[in-house]
Amino acid sequence: MQEKFFTTEQVATILQVHPFTILKFIKAGKLKGLKLGRVYRIKESDVNQFIEDRMTQPAKKIVKKEITEPHSNDNPPPTEEDHYFII
Repeated sequence: MQEKFFTTEQVATILQVHPFTILKFIKAGKLKGLKLGRVYRIKESDVNQFIEDRMTQPAKKIVKKEITEPHSNDNPPPTEEDHYFII
């Protein structure tokens, strides 16, 4: 049975992103794509693998950042929520 190929526009529709985002994924090596002339074609199995990989990635960590700068009396010290960044 022959493998089905998609255009970047079709993959963008499937993933609900802009076609340029698909090109960035391909160039970053996150999604496999075959360049034919000036356009890319993506195997259906590679799209499915990309989706599967993204679903199994662990959630992003939240880390605490210590504030080292002194604060004046005009501005109250930041609250606990102000110390967290998502990485």
